[in-house]
Amino acid sequence: MSTAAANPWPQQTGQLELDDTDPVIADIERVPEARRDDLSTVGDNRWDLTPLVQKQTVSGTLSVVFDTFPPRYVATAKRLVWASINKPTPVEDLERSSAARSQLAPVTVCTFARFLRQWMAWLAEKDIHEFSAVTDDIYDEYAEHLKRHRGSRENVGNILFAVTRAWLYAPYLAEADRLVRPPWENSPIGRTSMLGPANWSSENKTTPIHPQTMAGLVVWALRFVTDFSDDILTAKALKATPREIPPSLQVLDPYPRFRAYFQQRRHGSKTLPGWVSSNRPHMRSLAKGFIGWQIGLSPEEAKVINTQSLVGGLTLSEEAHLPMPITGSIDGNDWIPAINFYEVEELCRHLATAAFVVVAYLTGMRGEECRALERGCCRTLTDPTSGQLHYRIHGRTFKGALDKSGNVIPAGVEREQPWLAIAPVAKSVAVMEALNPSSRLLFPIEAFSLWPCTVNNGKAVHARMVGDRIQDLIDWSNRAAVRLERSHEAIPADPEEAVTVKRFRRTLAWFIYRKPGGRVALGVQYGHLRGYTTDGYGSRVASGLRDVFPMEEALARADYLEDAHQRLEKGEQVSGPAADRYTQAIHLFDRQFRGRYMSNKQAAALRANPQLRIYDNPQQFVICCYDQSKALCHPDRQITASQHRSPDVSHCQPGCGNIARTDQNVNQIRDAITQHQAEIDSATTPIPLRGRLEQRITALQGIVDDHQNQRKRESS
Repeated sequence: MSTAAANPWPQQTGQLELDDTDPVIADIERVPEARRDDLSTVGDNRWDLTPLVQKQTVSGTLSVVFDTFPPRYVATAKRLVWASINKPTPVEDLERSSAARSQLAPVTVCTFARFLRQWMAWLAEKDIHEFSAVTDDIYDEYAEHLKRHRGSRENVGNILFAVTRAWLYAPYLAEADRLVRPPWENSPIGRTSMLGPANWSSENKTTPIHPQTMAGLVVWALRFVTDFSDDILTAKALKATPREIPPSLQVLDPYPRFRAYFQQRRHGSKTLPGWVSSNRPHMRSLAKGFIGWQIGLSPEEAKVINTQSLVGGLTLSEEAHLPMPITGSIDGNDWIPAINFYEVEELCRHLATAAFVVVAYLTGMRGEECRALERGCCRTLTDPTSGQLHYRIHGRTFKGALDKSGNVIPAGVEREQPWLAIAPVAKSVAVMEALNPSSRLLFPIEAFSLWPCTVNNGKAVHARMVGDRIQDLIDWSNRAAVRLERSHEAIPADPEEAVTVKRFRRTLAWFIYRKPGGRVALGVQYGHLRGYTTDGYGSRVASGLRDVFPMEEALARADYLEDAHQRLEKGEQVSGPAADRYTQAIHLFDRQFRGRYMSNKQAAALRANPQLRIYDNPQQFVICCYDQSKALCHPDRQITASQHRSPDVSHCQPGCGNIARTDQNVNQIRDAITQHQAEIDSATTPIPLRGRLEQRITALQGIVDDHQNQRKRESS
């Protein structure tokens, strides 16, 4: 059993003397001037920490409510939370290779308070009402309780570190409320013993979005941005513009205007504009707002009009469409017959969501970085030689944004290297600037919210809302696919989990390492991204995706080598100058890596092993067993030996000593021969092209024959 003598407190002095009138935030300079009125004081039951929030990407309020704590511990909790806000944590007293930040962000303070409440509630249930009564046995019991009920090692470790903070702040408390040193802080071995091995930290947890799901989402997002946006922006502007009405109506008050309109319809079509809301699909309602717009009334004026006595003898029809032409199309057909007055806000939300998807996915930004973008972030450069346009996205980064003391900079820092972008990204930025002309932020919460914003007005959209809106966009797109008789373009549900922005970066890396040429998405089949290959992504690796690529490269290589081993086991034959190196590499992988958990260490070992640099190149129908000294794709390979770590598959040379061919490659060649022969037999194929195709068939058939002859020699 431990004692305070065996587990001393950190070297701090000065018990806190707090008065109920003392401010919760001691340093007023941490609070913007506009938010210094009505700050919380120590005596308040609820401490509002929102004035400390500097991130535009953080919405809502942050607060700590103390009536949820056990009554005996409320005073102790207030001292601890106050210290976490205003005092640096003495992390130098921890035996950690990477200590926690000494200054806590308001979100972290709230998390600390939540975990502290769990700890205090558990102690109260055990009839322990003073921190000084806590021993190693009690610590051990609490840790076991957490491991049974709180899940992962990571989660348990975070909760226990809140207890560590309570110990670190011990000298600020009354003597009865001073914890002794937790046993898991005695050494790294103590933490391992308490929590188990730290293999969770090396796990690549984020699941890539299914290729068909991501491809469909990108296609429809691009359609919104490139094909539908002009119509949606026109509809938004039209709905916001008062209609010109005859002078005879202008002199009338709102109710007489409505009455005059109804009389006109009674003498004419005998119908009234109606609309069907999404939550009442079987009920048509009077389009009162649309009628009000037609006769020059504001939505507020139209809303209060009682029309019950005016509708007699009139029927409701689907007439609430804005008087505007549809210019956007899909394969020459209008993407929508007309835009309904009541659809405008929904379509604007879908457009904002689509723009977010395009920007976040096609740049490889983190979600928070994308949400923090501001108006004017996209800058266009013109290549003076070619005249080609290049796009750069400037913004802030938050990961690794630390001050000289090692504390997090809440507002982030300006990114030294801007993100490279392609034309659809630049278009998305322009669309958002047009959609929200008064907003400083590119993706304000108002553009995504279902209801008018009050508390969070002026903040960036938060991550959960983006996830909700992405699902809304998917649902709309799938309905549109059916309506337009393009059911094959519906976006299938991801089999793993919901589509979130957090998964975009991993998905992008997956596509780059698994799709020939590194094409962005399967959306190329629809022509939206044709020609956009890895040209921009090579630079994107250096500008933000390095943390994702290494593991994805290793996983992609492991997947290929495992499949190759299975084919060899089934008798697949290999030919070419590098055939022996290929089979040796496959067997080496099987002995050292197959079927094992891919930790970061193993991934690094797989990438570093020169014998396992096996690359599939289906465009050339070959496998590259990369040996830099033999690589004809790098003519300068001897001079710059340290620079080339992988082959240039776009410049694969037929006579290279690194080439191997499998039965799978040869079957691909046979398919190509069949396709070329069909083109030759077509009456529409020009004669010069037929000649080139015949030469291509002869060359490909020679490769097939060589492979077959080598198989015969080996079998004999």
